[in-house]
Amino acid sequence: MRKQFATIASVMVVLGVTSTQAWQANALPAQEDESEKVEIKKGSALAKLIAESEKHETARGVVNAKAAAIAAKDERYQSDLPDWLCAHYRRNHPVARVKAAAGPPDPTGGYPLALESLYTWMLLHQDLQPDPPVAMVKAAAIANVGPNLRISGGNVTPESESDIRINPANPMQIIAASNNISGSRQAQFFSSDGGKTWGQTTLPLLPGDSHHTAPTVDWSTDGTAWATTIGVDAGTAGLQMRAYRSTDGGRTWTFDGSFSGEQTSSDKQLMWIDRSASSPFKDTIYAIWHNNEPAFVNRRLSSGWQAPLRVSGAETTGTGIGGDITTNANGDVFAVWPDTGSQNIFISKSIDGGATFNTPIPVAKTFGAFDIGIPSFARRRLLIYTSITAFRNATHDDVYVSWTDLSGGTGCDSPSGEPVNNVNSACKTQVFFARSTDGGGHWGPSQRVNDSAGHVDQFNQRLTIDPTTGNLGIIYFQTGTGSLRKKTDIFFQASMDNGKTWSTPPTKVTTASSDETTGNADLGNQYGDYNGLSVADGVFFPCWTDRRDNKAEAIVTARISLKTNAAGVVEPVLLAESAAAGGPPKGASPAEDTRR
Repeated sequence: MRKQFATIASVMVVLGVTSTQAWQANALPAQEDESEKVEIKKGSALAKLIAESEKHETARGVVNAKAAAIAAKDERYQSDLPDWLCAHYRRNHPVARVKAAAGPPDPTGGYPLALESLYTWMLLHQDLQPDPPVAMVKAAAIANVGPNLRISGGNVTPESESDIRINPANPMQIIAASNNISGSRQAQFFSSDGGKTWGQTTLPLLPGDSHHTAPTVDWSTDGTAWATTIGVDAGTAGLQMRAYRSTDGGRTWTFDGSFSGEQTSSDKQLMWIDRSASSPFKDTIYAIWHNNEPAFVNRRLSSGWQAPLRVSGAETTGTGIGGDITTNANGDVFAVWPDTGSQNIFISKSIDGGATFNTPIPVAKTFGAFDIGIPSFARRRLLIYTSITAFRNATHDDVYVSWTDLSGGTGCDSPSGEPVNNVNSACKTQVFFARSTDGGGHWGPSQRVNDSAGHVDQFNQRLTIDPTTGNLGIIYFQTGTGSLRKKTDIFFQASMDNGKTWSTPPTKVTTASSDETTGNADLGNQYGDYNGLSVADGVFFPCWTDRRDNKAEAIVTARISLKTNAAGVVEPVLLAESAAAGGPPKGASPAEDTRR
């Protein structure tokens, strides 16, 4: 469970009703700034929702669900969300709560991770109404800091947790997306000049959806851009998977479908599109997520989205949160997810375009479970999620998986050893990697991508592969040591030998560090749960949450190429091309900006 969750700052709930208990969020850790308080306004829609939730719990004989769970040492009901939001969810999802109560204790507390985003949104929108959409505005300058490019423009509200994709058919076209909780609608970014200039817009909200969270993007071979998100209904705490499409390079978006079917607790999805010319299932869209405990997959054919298919089974004894999905050149589908119960990472394969999947098998076992608190990320906490890619040709049938975990050293091989806020803790987190050379049937031992010395943490990794060369690329946040353990930079590494070794040394991508522990940071979200990484024509594009200026969290990217130096060694090189260094290529037009 998230042991120290809070949003913005400590929250004081002020209700105009008689109460049998004080409903409030967990207090901030002592070293954090507690000066800012967010009151819940008397008579607001949120205050009424809290009162109704309390009334419902009282009618059920529940005085303080969290206190009762702690007293009973029952982690199934424990959560670091405020009691009133847990009660609101239980009230609207009674079947889910009954299922959670019937199973073994789970570190998620039985609550979707997306409820943390809902909590942030509710505090900022106490009328429980989304912000109105704004009209397109004139393009504005994009901030460049050396080879780092701030693609979110001059945003003044936090944007975090992002994804990015290059259009392989036209590498001049790139799309990205991020959470934009204070603005209700998912932020969408687009470039038509290879990433030198960027525009910005948002996804439309469906009727009943209050806001979006958990962005993903990709391209189909006809040049259509795709995006997925979770549509969150504040009134019911409902969570449904939404898909959108764009036929103009990401400038405008229209709703495509709700691929979670009738599910209303769907959470933490990732998406992949099969673009292989040799695949019989080319342009099929795949998505993976979890709904309550089980992991599900859906696919979009030319006829539209199909019915959700459960891929996890009895082997997944906890919650299958943090999954990813990919395909190889033959169109084989690989779905992977961590299990918070057994602490195994499982994979399941489909050879019929996602119509059926085989029995899941383990990839590796984790030391942590669900999430880990580290000094730079102690509030939201890093999610143990998987990133997967695959490569198949005449001589290779490889599948690769990466994840973040406790290092596994003495005192750092179980959830109880996590460092949380202790910058001097010998326990740390590292990025792990495993590969299969027989199409996912058997897996080699886990290896550390960068077995860094000292008390430094790594997290929010993302893995990708160049489908032409088979070169692997990976990015991750890494902290410093001592007092610098609360600051982060993005690092990149590559493997040119099909994952046998990480051939290049760790290369720092960021030109300045970020700190998400200060009082004016977006403490409820911090870095978000993942970063993005894409590659085409030998150029890697990562995207990440960046707050080097100590202002609102921004989305930043860079262009990374693999070059051979004078000594004959391949090394990553940051390309410093930008709008200020020559502008868009001949014939290209500057990207528009529809910034809010």
